[in-house]
Amino acid sequence: MRFPLKSRIAGRYTWDRMSVNFLFIPGVMALGAVLLAWSMYWLDVQIPNEVLNTSRFIISGSVGELRGYLFGMATAVLTTAGVVFTLLTLPLSTVAAQYGSRLLRIFLGDRTTQFVLGMFVATFAYCIFSAMGIPPVEVQHEGPQITTTVGLYLLVASFACLILLIQHISIMLQAPNIAAAAGAELLEVVRETNQQETRGGEYQRQTARSPPDSLMKAEAHPVRAGKPGYIQYVDPENILPLAEKKDIVIRIVPKPGAFVRNGMIIARVWPADRVDNELEDEIRNTLHLGNQRTPTQDVEYAVNQLTEMAVRAMSPAINDPFTAMTCLDYIGDGLALFARQGMISPNIYDSHGQLRLVFDPVTFDELLSAAFDMLRHASSDNVSVLLHMLEIIDVISQETKSPDARQELLRHATLIEVESQTGSLIEEDRKSIQESSEALHLKLKSPV
Repeated sequence: MRFPLKSRIAGRYTWDRMSVNFLFIPGVMALGAVLLAWSMYWLDVQIPNEVLNTSRFIISGSVGELRGYLFGMATAVLTTAGVVFTLLTLPLSTVAAQYGSRLLRIFLGDRTTQFVLGMFVATFAYCIFSAMGIPPVEVQHEGPQITTTVGLYLLVASFACLILLIQHISIMLQAPNIAAAAGAELLEVVRETNQQETRGGEYQRQTARSPPDSLMKAEAHPVRAGKPGYIQYVDPENILPLAEKKDIVIRIVPKPGAFVRNGMIIARVWPADRVDNELEDEIRNTLHLGNQRTPTQDVEYAVNQLTEMAVRAMSPAINDPFTAMTCLDYIGDGLALFARQGMISPNIYDSHGQLRLVFDPVTFDELLSAAFDMLRHASSDNVSVLLHMLEIIDVISQETKSPDARQELLRHATLIEVESQTGSLIEEDRKSIQESSEALHLKLKSPV
């Protein structure tokens, strides 16, 4: 089994940081608008105004008039942008209040919203740079008619995008669409975490589930964190060649998504006598820490996004079991894919068969607990959600071949049945859950 391509980890993290905000795409579009303004002005210089004066689709006028048109359009765009910013603030507050602040990344990463915001920024930048670039009439007698006309077309397009934004927000704020976006992110991180190919095939995973006993008994040099934060990703591009170059074995202690305290041991290195301060800094820099968890390598965080949305939906203030069941559908889809791909080995060897990196991957048990524990407690009084949880366990079990994993599914089915006894369900509802749980027990205990 081959180790995943390194460049995808750091690349995915960098792209995630750039794309999940309202700055990157609008900034790129604004830069493109400046280049477009220069190009249109160059085209205006090449084409005499007499050729364009008879066209109904080209604005004509003197240099001063055309400059005034551009400044006027920039003012109109800037005024309308206030409405756009108001429309963007509304869904941000709604998502944070109803679904949880972690789901804000779904809205911040929405391409349609970023494009509409970028359209207004780009149009404003185009009009301003075009107007500022027009020389006085003493320098150039002919006004830039094409440049001004393109600005008008961009203004019309911006207002059309305003209608698009209103329509898009009304659709995007629907709970099933937010759950679908979070579910797609869960599937993506599961696929990337279990990606089998590696550049050049230099590093390989072995099937062993734990490092050799001789290694664990030997003295190791501890590498401690220099600051607190969450592990957002571990960069294998640097840590694996580093381990091979120094002829050492590195064990990453915390998992991606774990909180690291200042001074906490984040890695252990064998043999200990080959570690110096410079090597410690290099190892420390391969673990990227931040203020919040990200789904770059953290599968559990991707599950938590859907779980938080479902738990909030089951709160007394909202009481929306349909949203909780929708979230369970996407959780089941992601965990079924995780079970189908199987656990990845924690041991990574170089091309010579030497052990280089040991780490603790996220386990199937941890993902099941993240998916069901909190939601099970929050849904103890709702028979529909509890029955749906049993259905999702059944779906996951169809992709689960490991006896240990099936036993864990069996444990959660039992906990759901027990949870139903503690709530205020009527006896008929409890009986339905018991019957579903018993049927699931028989299926999970049967040979695969």
